[in-house]
Amino acid sequence: MTRRTLAVSVTVAAFFLPYAGANAEPTRFRVKDGKATFVSDAPLETMTGVTKKVTGTVIFDPSDLSRTRGTFRVPVGSMRTGNDLRDDHLQSENWLDAKRHPHVVFEIVEVTGAKSIKPKRKTKVNVRGKFTAHGVTKLIDARATVRWAPAEGGGQDELRIKADFVATLEDHHVSVPSIVRLKMANEIAVSVDLRGQSFGAPTRASR
Repeated sequence: MTRRTLAVSVTVAAFFLPYAGANAEPTRFRVKDGKATFVSDAPLETMTGVTKKVTGTVIFDPSDLSRTRGTFRVPVGSMRTGNDLRDDHLQSENWLDAKRHPHVVFEIVEVTGAKSIKPKRKTKVNVRGKFTAHGVTKLIDARATVRWAPAEGGGQDELRIKADFVATLEDHHVSVPSIVRLKMANEIAVSVDLRGQSFGAPTRASR
């Protein structure tokens, strides 16, 4: 091996070394206080609600996105629409029934659209998950953008997930009273913005 070849080999190895450990095993990420927005666009009224209490964990392997798994939870009682009376109705027995079903849950079961992700590059993927609201679980397809930033200087890896999907009240056995049917859409557009940090040791659980 010539000196020039050796120098090139060392340079290439040095470039990939910081990410080799991160790609060796899937990594756990914890999401705390993520944000979710839900919009009802009905004929007579557009309602926008928000919660900043999305929590959850993700098992993520940047070299094989198909192994990604995760579960996210939203307390029904944390949803706010800008109207206290409407918030009370939303959490009542006739709507999402927060007492019997205190959380809305999304569980990732499949990620497609990209095989891997490069550090600090936004990557578009398709996410299929089990969406549970009002005690009823349905499969939902979401479009998502993922950005992974490996740890630098002994810190933690960071993961950013933005996703959009549509949930249908009827699918989750939520009946809209006739008196407000023109003010509440059956289809609810949901957008989430999640930030996660790595924690604990890598895991083989997703293999």
